[in-house]
Parts: sequence; structure tokens; C-alpha cells
Amino acid sequence: MLGFSDVPFTLPPNAPSYHGCIEAKHITRYLEDYIDSHIYNGTSLRGRIRFGHHVENIEKRSKSWIVSARDSQGTLRDFSGSKLAVATGLTSLPYIPTILQRLGDFKGPIYHHKQFGEVSRTLLPNPKCQNVVVFGAGKSATDMVYESVKKGKKVSWIIRKDGEGPALYLSAPGGGGRYENSTEAGATRWKAYFSPSSFMPRGWLASLIHGTSYGINYLRNQISQSDQGGRDAAAYQDRQGASPTFLKLETTTSAFWYTGPLGLVQHDDFWDTLAQNVQVYRNNISSLKDRAIVLDDGTEIEADILLCGTGWNLQYPFFSGSQTRSLGLPHHPKDDSPDEAELWNTLLIEAEQRVLADFPILKDPPPHKASKISTTTLRMYNCIAPLDDLSIVFLGRAHVSNAFRTAEAQAIWATAYFDGHVKIPAPEQARRQIAYMNALSRKRYPSHGMAGDYLFFELIWYTDRLLEEVGLRSHRKGWWTDWVDPCLASDFEDVKREYLDKYYPSRD
Repeated sequence: MLGFSDVPFTLPPNAPSYHGCIEAKHITRYLEDYIDSHIYNGTSLRGRIRFGHHVENIEKRSKSWIVSARDSQGTLRDFSGSKLAVATGLTSLPYIPTILQRLGDFKGPIYHHKQFGEVSRTLLPNPKCQNVVVFGAGKSATDMVYESVKKGKKVSWIIRKDGEGPALYLSAPGGGGRYENSTEAGATRWKAYFSPSSFMPRGWLASLIHGTSYGINYLRNQISQSDQGGRDAAAYQDRQGASPTFLKLETTTSAFWYTGPLGLVQHDDFWDTLAQNVQVYRNNISSLKDRAIVLDDGTEIEADILLCGTGWNLQYPFFSGSQTRSLGLPHHPKDDSPDEAELWNTLLIEAEQRVLADFPILKDPPPHKASKISTTTLRMYNCIAPLDDLSIVFLGRAHVSNAFRTAEAQAIWATAYFDGHVKIPAPEQARRQIAYMNALSRKRYPSHGMAGDYLFFELIWYTDRLLEEVGLRSHRKGWWTDWVDPCLASDFEDVKREYLDKYYPSRD
């Protein structure tokens, strides 16, 4: 499921792979090669990228978008165009809790996971860096813990006691037959029917699974088995050779509901490495000392470096407050007019009623840490297009599980949209569809979906909907294989030609 459709992803000979799970450096190599090999009108994709530029402001003057960016030398430059695609994604601005900056005078370096590739190459091999402290509970924190242990460091892992708790890790094995791993086994249209989605086709199978007591009970049983399977593989209670603190990694997360961090076991020694070599703390940080992290129970942890797997800031600082509101980005509710606030409140209430009628299982989520949000929901059609400006799109804004497939489908849809071959529905209908997507996100992902843009387990129906609206079908397979084959990058290999033949038949 890696790579784009026009350049198959290939792993170098002898590169380690655990049921299709590979080292991140190979993805980096693929992307580097990709931007060098794609040349248009004599200029490669790399040649079109302005590296080392920081966007400070974006505004629309008349019919042109003006992007003001400062280069590495401090020079401010303007770039203009009639169309704008904002593709900063979800992981551009690292989040490091500001409290860490106020708790004391820690003399060691503090790094975010975004910088860990460089840290792993430069600082971790340094013999003076022996005591590594990792702060965070999710997949990024776990990756840093694992890598630091493999570098021979003494690793302490701090997971906030008032957070969502440790991640639930699912097993990569579990494919078999036509599936390389458990991820491929789950990436089929047949399996996708078991995940409520605002983009799911409504029909007899969806009604059977989500509208009957038999289907709902079967789904609940599958949810329980999946969660328990992850816990059983970890063997928190009885793993041989585990340190006493390994029990603190025992998770209450439900994968189906995404009530906490999720991940995939990517190494055959994953659990033993964590169990036997890591000191786990379920505490909050109360202060920092010269070379120590102090917890709220008074424990002092010796630290040469602090690594933060603490997530990301999803913001657009280059847009003004009025732009943020008019473009449909999440904004403070007070920025809405009374009429607009009442309209969206009514739409969301009605949408929630429809969501619960379509997917009754969403009425009863498991215990979870409810997410808090101080903004409105995302009010964009398909999480891409603002309703009041046809000249701008946002790519990579939705939370979806596979970035490659999502990026390619969104790029195709955005191209057709800018070409005038895709039209947003009439405003009333578009708002109802957006509100339904928002409401389902909130009920489907109760710990993460309050902004209305969480589609994590909706990859297949979401990308299908995008291509369907463009009028394309070459990515679909024969009747049986369309249901049971995994959705791979190669599915889109004929989409570009289909698009050109459909809309520009005289073009070479």
C-alpha cells in the first residue's frame, strides 16, 4: 500500500522488512527519487519546490492569491496565482507542551519527534548521551523508545496519567493468502463495510451490518476480539523477563473507536525490547532540573536528553482570523454571526440524529477521554473545498490512515475541481453533507473527532467517493476481487489516462 500509482515502491535488496513494515528511510528515498524523476516542461518537481521558505502571510487580492514567504536569507518574496492548494498537511508544526519551557532549567536538549531522524544519527551515538527520557504515549513516542534502546541507551518513558494512556498495538502478521499483512487484510471494501462512514454507499449490506441486531452484535464481537488480540500479543501480565513497570503499558484503548493512540507492531522483537529494557512511568512532569526530570510523585529521572512524542499543532498561522472563518477552517465560535452559528448548530443536531439512526452502534461508545475543542468544526466539502471560494483547496487536511492513497485521490479531485469538471452541490445540500461528516466524526471517534475531520478508518469509501465525483472507475476491479482484494497503490495506475480520455480526448 506504499507509494504512488505511477512509480511502484520497491525495497532495496536485503533491506529488513517485517510483514511489509519497513524503515522510514526507504520512504524518504522513494519520495526523493520521485520528485527528481518527474519532469514537466523541462523542470522537475524538485526544481519547482522553494526549499527553506517560511510562509508568513496569504491573502487574496482581486482574483489572485498572494503568498508571502521569507527565504533562508531573510528576504521576503511574493508568489501569486489564480488558484491555491494549501498542502501543509497535519504534521508541519510540532507541538511541545509550553509547560516544559516553564518548569525549570533543564540543561540537556529537548527535541520533538519531527527531529528524531537527525537526533538518531547524531546525538544518540554520542557516548555522552546515555540517559534518554521519552515523553508521550503514542506511536511516535514508542518509535523513539525502541530506537533509543537499540542504540544502547538507558531509556525512561513518561506517559501522562491524565492523558489517553498507552497505545494499543495491533499485530502486523495476520494477512495470508492475497494479503501481505493485517493492514492489507483490512483494506478491502468487504471489511470497510464494518466501519461506519459518511462516505459509505448505502445498500443492503450496510443495512444488514449496521441496521440489524444480528449485524450490530457481530460487529461488537469483532471489536472485542480485535482489541483483546492486541492485548494478548503484548502479554502485559505474564511476559517472560519483563520489568515490573511493563505493566504500566497495559492499554484500555479500543481500536475501532480510536479512543487512544494506535500503532502496528513493526519488529519481531518489539514487545521484548520494550518489556525488558525500559522504565515506564505513568506520571505528570512537575519540574525540570539541570539534568533530571521531576515527576509529580517526587521521582527524579536522570536525563541527558528529553524526546517529545507529543503530537502536532494543526494551525494555519498565515491566514487571518476572518480568512479562517470564511474558508471554513475551524475557528472560534464567537467569530460566527448569530445566524451562522444557529444554522450550523441546527445542522449538527439534525446530522447527529441521522448518524445514530444509520449507525446505532455509535450510541454506546466505550469509556474514553472525551476530546475538548474550543473551535467550530471543519466546514469544507470533502475536507478539501471551502464553500465560498472556488479558487482554493486544502489537501492533506483530513485525518485518514494511508497518506499515499489519500494524497493521490485528493490531487485528482482537486485537479478536476479546478478544471471545472467537479461541482460542489448547492449550498444547502453541501452544508448538510458537511454536517453529517462532522457529526459522524464526532460519534465515530469520540476522543479525536470533535473537529469533524477524522476519517481514519474511512480510507476506501473516502477515496472512492472522490474518484466517483470525478466520474472515474478504472480503479475498481471485477465483482469478486473488488470486494476482497486489498486497495493498493497500483489501483490508480490508469486513472490519469482515464481522466484525460474523459475530459480531453484530443490530447496526447
